[in-house]
Amino acid sequence: MTSFYHGSYVRYVIGGLGLQLRRYKKAVRRLFSGPKQPRSILELQAKVEALIVRRDWKGLEAGTNEMAVTADHNRDPELMQKAGQAFERLGNFARAAELRLSARRLRKGKSANDWTGENLGSDTLLIDLVEDDPRSLGRVIRHARLAGAAAAYAQSATIRVEPRLVSILQRTFSKATVIPAQQDVVGDKRATFEDLAWVFGRDAEKLAADFVPLRADPELGETFRRRYRSMTDLPLVGLSWGSKSHTKDVPDFPEWARFIAQTQATFVSLQYGQIKPALRRLRNGNDARLIFDDSVDQMVDMDRFAAQVAALDAVVTISNTAAHLAGALGVPTVFLIDDNFQTAWPVTGDRTPWYPKGIIIRKEGRPWSLVLDEAGRRLSSILTTLSDAPRGR
Repeated sequence: MTSFYHGSYVRYVIGGLGLQLRRYKKAVRRLFSGPKQPRSILELQAKVEALIVRRDWKGLEAGTNEMAVTADHNRDPELMQKAGQAFERLGNFARAAELRLSARRLRKGKSANDWTGENLGSDTLLIDLVEDDPRSLGRVIRHARLAGAAAAYAQSATIRVEPRLVSILQRTFSKATVIPAQQDVVGDKRATFEDLAWVFGRDAEKLAADFVPLRADPELGETFRRRYRSMTDLPLVGLSWGSKSHTKDVPDFPEWARFIAQTQATFVSLQYGQIKPALRRLRNGNDARLIFDDSVDQMVDMDRFAAQVAALDAVVTISNTAAHLAGALGVPTVFLIDDNFQTAWPVTGDRTPWYPKGIIIRKEGRPWSLVLDEAGRRLSSILTTLSDAPRGR
């Protein structure tokens, strides 16, 4: 069940009906105006979906490879992209990078200006990290450190990102010039998400070993920490619990409230949106256990949000922007991942090379109450380790 991030059941239902209507309209447009997919592709997609439902990852790898071969034969960039995404979830980063780059080239064409990992000398490099949807920052944050690595290959490198991320990326990658998405710029060579993954992201072990955290504003982070520490002697743990998305399965309020009550920590809300009704349900009469800082709005000022996250001892979160930011900052994080095969999180193991200090806990068909019990145990271990070591990451 999806938790109602804003605490309103009526708004949740209305949102769900809107999603169903949009899906229906999209299906109708495809039926009457879109290209008809061959029966073989439809049958292959049905086969892959059945393997996902059974959680047959070995079978899915073979099915995904068949999908990739079919996509290449039919010159189908959408199917090739899906195969690349599936391979990343299955942990085959090399195949994932290859397919995603091929899919982009099928859509956009291959250019002599595409950067392929060579040293550029005096040539300029434009690294384009702009998403079609500016609200979707997970992939941008995940690839940001690769942009920093790419910038070292040119004497002059420019990183173009959504405006909310300019400050933190400029602070982290001081040798590059970071500009907002609306600003036009050209470079002798250009790198996209797919180019970066091809050059730096094909080896999972190396990807983890080369981790470079994003740098939040240290003075602002310390200000947040002093403020929160004045309210409690317990460890400070960030919490993000819900999503607007009706495609995500996350714990509901009673399960989260039980988790908060049983955990020896003071939680700090990292949740976006209008959440005051949700706060009442989560606090359950104990306001001190869940801090809400209305001076922070991640939808407006991501740099301030990053400083808030960096001030914490740990984070517990579902899959969202807060999850990617906490992981990219190097904050010890427990990621709660549902059983839907739709995000970049791996389907096996409890680690991701993108965020080496994070721990992944998947639902795996269990009630969310049991998943949160496991999260509590893993969080306790993290906090014990931190208490035995001097602060600093």
